[in-house]
Amino acid sequence: MKERGGQSTRLARLRRLMRERRISALLVTQREHVRYLSGFTGSSGWVLVTPARCVLVTDFRYQLQAKREAPATSLVIQKKDIITTVRETARTLGLRSLCFDEASLTADRINAFRKQGLGMKDVKDPLTDLRQRKDAEELGAIRLAVKRAETSFLELRPHIRPGVTERELALRLEWLMREKGAKRAAFDIIVASGGNGAMPHASVSNRRLRSGDLVTIDFGAEAKGYYCDITRTVCAGKPSARQREIHGLVLRAQQQAIERVAPGVACADADKAARDIIAAAGHGGEFGHATGHGIGLMVHEAPSLSALSKATLAPGMVVTVEPGVYIPGWGGVRIEDMVLVTERGRKLLTSLPRGL
Repeated sequence: MKERGGQSTRLARLRRLMRERRISALLVTQREHVRYLSGFTGSSGWVLVTPARCVLVTDFRYQLQAKREAPATSLVIQKKDIITTVRETARTLGLRSLCFDEASLTADRINAFRKQGLGMKDVKDPLTDLRQRKDAEELGAIRLAVKRAETSFLELRPHIRPGVTERELALRLEWLMREKGAKRAAFDIIVASGGNGAMPHASVSNRRLRSGDLVTIDFGAEAKGYYCDITRTVCAGKPSARQREIHGLVLRAQQQAIERVAPGVACADADKAARDIIAAAGHGGEFGHATGHGIGLMVHEAPSLSALSKATLAPGMVVTVEPGVYIPGWGGVRIEDMVLVTERGRKLLTSLPRGL
């Protein structure tokens, strides 16, 4: 990746897109977009971008934090409500209308702007497109998140044994990741043992592992605001022939999908690569979710590796590849890794052993 990242580079990329789409002024309200552009991590803040200015609007609580985290932006501290402050800022900049992404701005707020005389125009969100392709700074954070998660899982492995509860394993894994510097787990950790493994997003329970149980553990760590997402299915004891069969099937499907990840490949084709193998083995009805998703400042973001996706893979994208088979009354297997799309192919960002 040639681009090193940083707010100036990201703003330049955004402004190029704005010129191409004839957007003269863009109001950015989604929290992850605000952080991506400005570096500001507070829970209340919007960014107004024009060809010449980048203005961060927030409230008194974040005044010092915004100065520290977003020194490259012009800072405006709201004195009234944020709608009035943005409207006044827009008028100061000579703007009579703003473009916005309807997906992250409520109808009530859009109407409030219009009542104050500011024109509002919905546009296709350019930040979602930009954020799909990670720069070097973002990839460094993702790699650090992966390192924290994988090191923690290896330390957890000896504790995955009969008698321990799903909840105990989840709590220990989260503690290990936090001990290594993660501010939080990327999401609620899944530990699904025995029959619970048939639920792709099972909640942890007080069920105690039994000898021979399959245990699916879906987990991720945070680093500098970025996340990772990894799943391993292991056996608490000696795996049966049936368990090895299903695990081997999922592993083959995953490997086939990983090998399809490359620039110019349709996301739907990567999904199909895994789905066809599982369907050919008679388990197509037991694989009901997408093969993968983008990941970065959000655990689930564009693009999606699914049959419904219209997206195409491009260099800089980071996606998960996570096929699974879920059999009611028996259990399930899911294996998930993270893959970076490179200029010529792919690079696996995760390295944990995948065996049972």
